Amino acid sequence: MYKPNERDKEIFRQRIIKGAQLFDKYLLHKEFIIITIDFEIYKVTFKKKEFLHLTGLTVNVGENLFYDLCKSSKISKNNINNFQRHNKNTLMTKTENINKLIKFIYADASTNLILKDFIMSSAPNRPFPCAIENSKENMVLAFAKTNNLGLKAKSLRKKTNNEIYTSSHLILAIFSKEENDALANSIVYIKNTRNLLECPNINEYVSIKILNKFIELK
Repeated sequence: MYKPNERDKEIFRQRIIKGAQLFDKYLLHKEFIIITIDFEIYKVTFKKKEFLHLTGLTVNVGENLFYDLCKSSKISKNNINNFQRHNKNTLMTKTENINKLIKFIYADASTNLILKDFIMSSAPNRPFPCAIENSKENMVLAFAKTNNLGLKAKSLRKKTNNEIYTSSHLILAIFSKEENDALANSIVYIKNTRNLLECPNINEYVSIKILNKFIELK
């Protein structure tokens, strides 16, 4: 087991504070509609309760309180346990990448891939329905099913050559909506407008107001 020193704990503390504040501003309470180049559609969310797991840290407070303390900059080094289940390199990578979560959604998605039926070597019996690979930042974000048949961000990992998945797909478009809205009403990323309008049933996910803009540009 890894025992972080005070300097390491302070590095973790600063990173998770920044990560939680970015998480709150750009990802929390939103649902993102991701459409692949071959018209597969994924609805993904980022849950407050999962933030702790994404950091990889072991702490002495609950998941929701941990997030609240990070977001408000009140998390203490004393909240980070003296013995961690992950090694130092893993936690340094995870806490650095927690600040880059938004790059899975908001960065140039032309360099990102959807990995279908993603399997981690450390948990071969627990496949994820999908993951997003960001090769530019050398990281992978896996999504698990939610109770309402959507997907939630669950595992943040460094990209390796050991990933197993059934297929990979380029991203055609990403839209967003507030959790309580019925349809996506904001554009995050568009690769090709013409191709997007050929997507079957897109009107079930994206508002007609947004679609009309694409029709005008066609």
